[in-house]
Amino acid sequence: MTSTGTSSPVLHGGRRASARLRDGVVLLETGGVRRRIPVAAIERVDVHGAGGRRLTVVLTGGGSVAYHLRCRSAPAVEAFAHAVRRALPVRDAGEPRPDGAALVTEEPLERAAPNRVRRLWWAAGSGYALGLVLLPVAGAGAAVVILWVAAPAAIAGGVVGVRAGGKVLRETWVLRTRGITVEGRLQRSRRGEGGSDLYTYAYVDGEGVRRELTSSDGGGERADITYDPADPGTAEIGRRSPGLLVFGAVLTLLFAPFLLAGVAFVVVGVVALVV
Repeated sequence: MTSTGTSSPVLHGGRRASARLRDGVVLLETGGVRRRIPVAAIERVDVHGAGGRRLTVVLTGGGSVAYHLRCRSAPAVEAFAHAVRRALPVRDAGEPRPDGAALVTEEPLERAAPNRVRRLWWAAGSGYALGLVLLPVAGAGAAVVILWVAAPAAIAGGVVGVRAGGKVLRETWVLRTRGITVEGRLQRSRRGEGGSDLYTYAYVDGEGVRRELTSSDGGGERADITYDPADPGTAEIGRRSPGLLVFGAVLTLLFAPFLLAGVAFVVVGVVALVV
């Protein structure tokens, strides 16, 4: 979906800290507090630190109050600082400045619910590392240790393949059974990273929303675009052939044994530790 407006810049720092420029206000979230800093309260924005990865927002009123945010991406810091500088009001040299700190409002952030998926990954990784240490200590054979070492690669490869095959199956089935086809107009074309030509088509969905689809398919001035009305982000040029259903099924069945083998390797290691 396209929009004629400009997207609000966002800067992400460590420990879930972030800064957003929205409607003339910098929303700074650090240390469990959200601060609303109007651009009228900002004297200047500095970029400094190692590699230019630190943003400093200095408030008006003598510059004694400033807020900092460190980011891993120096270009992101510079882009955000440039956006804020453009939003600052134009002031004369002798114009009196307001007390910036008095214009800033603060509110505590609600504590986010614990990320169970992340905790699960941390637990799985810690358990795997612990097993890698305990298996030789427990006297497990070399074959068991090798299977334990190979388990993550087998599971990861199996998951990637099964997910890819499942995605092909799902999207192909959805677009063939409930997809809506409309005519799109070519907007632009460009050369992709792999050397192939990419074509961008614009179309309007059933809700009247203008959307764009970029694909290596097409090339003509007009093209039929099929999209899922329940999820317009799932779209394609033309209609997928039944052969893709077969391809998705084969891909899933091909990588499923890797996933099952990886799980089996883990089970063998756990049994060796317990018994």
